[in-house]
Amino acid sequence: MQKTIDSKLGVGATSDDIRTTASPVSQFRGIDHIAIAVLDLEASIQFFRDVLGFELKRRFHIKGRATGMLSAEFESRGIRFVLCQGTEPASQVSELVRRHGVGVAHIALEVDDVDAAVETLKSRGLGFDTNVIRGPGLTQAFSSRSIETGLSFEIIHRDGESGFLESNVQQLFDQLEQSGKY
Repeated sequence: MQKTIDSKLGVGATSDDIRTTASPVSQFRGIDHIAIAVLDLEASIQFFRDVLGFELKRRFHIKGRATGMLSAEFESRGIRFVLCQGTEPASQVSELVRRHGVGVAHIALEVDDVDAAVETLKSRGLGFDTNVIRGPGLTQAFSSRSIETGLSFEIIHRDGESGFLESNVQQLFDQLEQSGKY
């Protein structure tokens, strides 16, 4: 059973004020990756590779109708980071950095069923900036940024794909560009 603190209780709530919810959110299995919005992808690559010791797995250059994004995927012992840099001032990533600063763009939570998790989270009030994006071996959806925490979440399920598919990243970029979401 999952325990949560009722947001109506506010500051000063004690463990006696904890309520139990009947159903956990779609059984999160773990953190798949953390996406980081950066100003300088090359400097960030050097930091992750040369200082932290992560292996650079692949790079993408995604182009939308009006803007673009550069990204680099890193991994070490099952820990995965994706670094993202906008290519123009109007790019989603550039806007994200302008509005929220460099740092966490989203946290990807692994689930068994993306559709079910999205429906559960929507029923609990979480908005989504994308539809469910499907690719061979990879299904994803991206939440709206929470005004309470500043975080956005990716809900992800992998079925054979260990990295990221350029087609999925392109669909994500196209949907965010079309909706104007960051």
